[in-house]
Amino acid sequence: MNANTVTLNGSEIFHDVAGSGPPILMMHGGLGLSHDYLRPYFDRLAQDHTVIYYDHFGNGRSARPADYAEMTFDRLVSDAMALMDHLGHERFVLIGHSYGGFIGQVLAARHQDRLNGLVLVDTVPVLDYQPPVAGPDHLMEAFGKLFSQPMADDADWQDTWGKVVQLYFHNWDDATGADLDARTRYEHRAWNAAGGLLEDFNVLEDLPKMATPTLAMSGAHDGITPPEPGAQRIASLMPNAEAVVFDNSGHYPFIEEEEAFFDKLTGWLKAL
Repeated sequence: MNANTVTLNGSEIFHDVAGSGPPILMMHGGLGLSHDYLRPYFDRLAQDHTVIYYDHFGNGRSARPADYAEMTFDRLVSDAMALMDHLGHERFVLIGHSYGGFIGQVLAARHQDRLNGLVLVDTVPVLDYQPPVAGPDHLMEAFGKLFSQPMADDADWQDTWGKVVQLYFHNWDDATGADLDARTRYEHRAWNAAGGLLEDFNVLEDLPKMATPTLAMSGAHDGITPPEPGAQRIASLMPNAEAVVFDNSGHYPFIEEEEAFFDKLTGWLKAL
């Protein structure tokens, strides 16, 4: 593995490269999280691919701006393309989870000539629905707080997210949650700024123009980005897309149904 930082668009961006073979760029969600929760799950792709993880600008181990107004979709997409240019990858597969899927869809709309494939995991093309998140009162109270007020600091963000993320699993496991929490680097300012970027986010008109082979994956019990307004709608609008729904998962099918998820993903990658 080769973990380091590179200066892109004037700021240091952290990245970690695993394996060898055709390149895959991984985009983490959040925002306000680091890429670490994607691992070790997606590391298995490194058996046959070069897997590039990185922390978005303003997140994780990457540089934090004094003013998070600098963290725009334009900047996030530009960083991703600059990173792949730096690493010498003209064409690649992009995998985006959750908010990483928002960024990934914008990138694909602008740079589909650079993509060999696009994998969108538990994401949506526009936020035009009411998320059917449900759970115990104390967790729903945290959910309401998360989406109604800014997080006061990193500790507040970490504590609130630690409750809300339980609602994003079909079958929550305390040990898995503790492991994810211990490995994640939290940045409340990135979370606070991320919501504003989504006010005008809408790629519905772009999807029919995107011929990139696309796999849209979702957990059937995902209450925040459900299959119908998410993976299934994406696949219905794109000319070369397929949707797959995992019956026993929420927002993290690569954790809850790891074997089934990667059986499908690796088979799809081999067919590209």
